[in-house]
Amino acid sequence: MAAISELFQGLVTRKDLVLQHSFDSGNDDGAYFNFTFGTERPAELWRNMQDLVFLATEHKAHMAAASMAMCSSAAGWDQYSQLYHWNSEVPVVPATAL
Repeated sequence: MAAISELFQGLVTRKDLVLQHSFDSGNDDGAYFNFTFGTERPAELWRNMQDLVFLATEHKAHMAAASMAMCSSAAGWDQYSQLYHWNSEVPVVPATAL
């Protein structure tokens, strides 16, 4: 998990792409990690995350087993898009639709 955390932390340096961020973790019947980013360019940020983490050979299997990615609007969770889900039966929205 440390390597994945470092990759997300590296995205924070993209001031052209990331306006704000928060990272937290805890235990709720198992460990969890939340990486939250604020951006005005969600499609570009998601493509970067896919390349660095979700589709990267060294992380792909781990992410496929236990991760989700969502994009919410300024209205919060009342309006969101599911970008990635560990369960392949859950429909996801492609970056081109953001």
